[in-house]
Amino acid sequence: MTSENEIILAGGNLTKVVRIGDTVRRETGTWTPMVHLLLEHLREREFDFAPEVLGIDELGREILSFIPGETLAASPWPRWVWSDQLLEEAVWVLADYHQKVADFRPTQVESRLGTRSLAPKQIVCHNDFAPYNCVFKDGRFIGLLDWDVVYPAEPTWDLAFFAWHWVPLYPPSEEFAWRSLEVCQRRLRAIVDLYGLDDRSNFVQRIVERIEASRSGIITRADDGDAAFIRLRQEGHADEMQRTVDFVRTNEGLLSEALRS
Repeated sequence: MTSENEIILAGGNLTKVVRIGDTVRRETGTWTPMVHLLLEHLREREFDFAPEVLGIDELGREILSFIPGETLAASPWPRWVWSDQLLEEAVWVLADYHQKVADFRPTQVESRLGTRSLAPKQIVCHNDFAPYNCVFKDGRFIGLLDWDVVYPAEPTWDLAFFAWHWVPLYPPSEEFAWRSLEVCQRRLRAIVDLYGLDDRSNFVQRIVERIEASRSGIITRADDGDAAFIRLRQEGHADEMQRTVDFVRTNEGLLSEALRS
């Protein structure tokens, strides 16, 4: 065992994550070699928002560079998370990632979610680009974490997930009392405009499909006995996602209208 002090980091819904000095350690899996290839590809393409791969430690854990900054461990999140400036920065990072991952073309994409083929029009989506997986400094975007659930899909799959969590398209709650439907419309329109999405005709439905995929994924993997997903279901994430689907469907007409105006 390592003799260095380990600091358990917040988050890590699927795996335990610890910090040792300027490095992060987490368990490996069959997906680790491909994820490391992806991170190395991004470093070669000068995508500066992902951790650097530094190897494997004596306990068999991957070693990644630690990105110093602020993460969103506790709820409620600070209001600056929803600033227009940060939204613009985050969309730019997503678009930059999609551009720089486009020529990363493994035959098979292996991740924590399994192994799948990469079709010609697909990219390796980050698949979990939400504020809780980002690092910030003084309210500015500086890092994107948790690359273990990458997924082969068309870019709108990532963009739909991004919109779900960055508008945010959650049901009304005390935490999001600041957010009106008009704010949802404005932020959703800003996301697709900043990203440069051309075909917006079915984008709200795409968001619904993306939320439903996360929900069914939790249920299926929990039923298969995956401990991490059993915990997510017990914590109510699948039920929360169903309420989110209902919220988006109820307001689908107004959200789609915002994309046409």
